[in-house]
Order: sequence, then C-alpha cells, then structure tokens
Amino acid sequence: MSKTEKIVVPGETIKVYSQRGKEEGFIFRIGKGNYVFTHLGVAHIQNKKVDLIPYKNVYIPKIGDYVIGFVVSYAPNGWILEIGSYTKAFLPANEVVKEGKFDPKKVELGKYLKLGDALGALILDMNRFSNIILTLKPIKEGVNPRHLGRLTGYYMIKVHTTKLPRIIGKKGSMVKIIKKKIDGDLIIAQNGVIMYKGEYENFLILKRILNIIIQYTYASGLTGRIAELLGVSISEENQGGEVNKGG
Repeated sequence: MSKTEKIVVPGETIKVYSQRGKEEGFIFRIGKGNYVFTHLGVAHIQNKKVDLIPYKNVYIPKIGDYVIGFVVSYAPNGWILEIGSYTKAFLPANEVVKEGKFDPKKVELGKYLKLGDALGALILDMNRFSNIILTLKPIKEGVNPRHLGRLTGYYMIKVHTTKLPRIIGKKGSMVKIIKKKIDGDLIIAQNGVIMYKGEYENFLILKRILNIIIQYTYASGLTGRIAELLGVSISEENQGGEVNKGG
C-alpha cells in the first residue's frame, strides 16, 4: 500500500481516481480524474486517492455561506473584498449599480462602495481558479435581507471560524442565551466576523462572554455557565426558536 506525501502549491494539478477536500474548497476537478489544488499544504496520496491538509487554517468558503467582508480594492467591473480566506472575494458591480446597464467607463465605483466599507454578502460561486464570487441577493433562506449590503454603525469582533459552533451553540442555544440579555442587532458571519449594533455597554458584555466561550471552548457545562453569568435560565432560553447565521 504505497503512500506519498508532498508539498503542493495553489494551481498544481494531480491525476487521481478520488479525492477528499473538494467540499472544503481545497481541491477542484478540472477534467476526468484531474484535479487542481487551491491551497499551499501537504498532499497525502495513497492508492490514487488524495487528501490535502492546508498549512494555514483560514476560512474555507462554501456556496451559500453568509460572510462579512471589507472592500480593499476596485476591479474594472466590481469590488475586491477581504473575507479572511485563501484569496480575496469579488462583488460584481451589477449587484450594487442598478441604474441601467453597467458601463465601467461612465460609472465611478467609489460613489457606491468605498475602501474599508463593511459588506454582508453570500457566496454565490467559486471556480477552479479559486475566485470567490459574492452576491447581495437572498439566495439562501434564513438570511436577513437587512444584513446584505453595506453595514454601518456596528461594533466588530473577529473570531476563529473553529469557535463559531460553540459560540452559536446546539440549535442556536448559546446565541439565544446571549440575546436574552443583550438587546440590539447581532450578526454572526460564517467567516468569523461578528457584528453588533446597540449600546456600547452591551457590546462590552458581549466581548466578555465571547472571550469566555473562546477560552473554554471544550469545557463541559459551558452553556449553563454563560446562562448563569447573564442571569438567564436555560429553560427560558429553550423556549426560543432557531437562530440563523446572518439572520
């Protein structure tokens, strides 16, 4: 049973019968049995099967994900956004510019979105060149339309994406506990950006709670501990409905 390990770079191709990592965006098929790597990492090849472990643990986008990005550059026909992934994301101009057919020679993109603007969007598509295409259309159920587009007046917290399941909780249990105590608009994006609009005192409470969750991610009884700190009963929390990311 032969096994090979090799360092691969984005754009490098390999011929295999099957692969793992496609769902995570590590590998894309470009032909029958031919795949291209999208990450720098170590490829484990065994019995014509390949698995890629990326060197850098970054946000791995999936189609339909709700993300919050920041405008970092302009393209002739849209905006380039930083979303904390292995490559920048692209928002086409026609997602924002609605006054007739978009003409890059006549339209000044800076009039609509400026460098540094925060934007809520959904992952529309990804291709073999690792381009991430965004949309502001509500293509996924459960996403609040108010959270698609430019976001202003929010406080921001960035967390590692591996912490999100604990922050959200089983069936949204942890978020529901937090919302029982903290009024305001809370957005949790799947690329680890958390936005809050409300009283600054509540934002400080939110930061404290998130820091505890992050520090004790693997501790048992964490939900009960957070509920106790906030003065919220778990039985009361369980009466709430589902909590959706980006909702």
